[in-house]
Amino acid sequence: MNDHAKLRGKEMIGFAHLYLQRCKRESKLDDEIDIRLYTKLVQLDSKLGTTATEQLFCCISHSLKFDLIKVSNKLRVLQLK
Repeated sequence: MNDHAKLRGKEMIGFAHLYLQRCKRESKLDDEIDIRLYTKLVQLDSKLGTTATEQLFCCISHSLKFDLIKVSNKLRVLQLK
């Protein structure tokens, strides 16, 4: 079982979800979340099977920062095409 599958077994959708959760736990402000790192994690998760809908839901449930929502929504639009 790979690390991504282990995360999904723990009711997480992937590495981007883990990153947002850790940032929230460490009380980082939305401005301190590294958008480039988050984008790379979203891309990795999507390659490993996490859907764009899952990414968008996770993102909105952890942050209302527009840059993060834009990353998740862009992925969703690409998957719908």
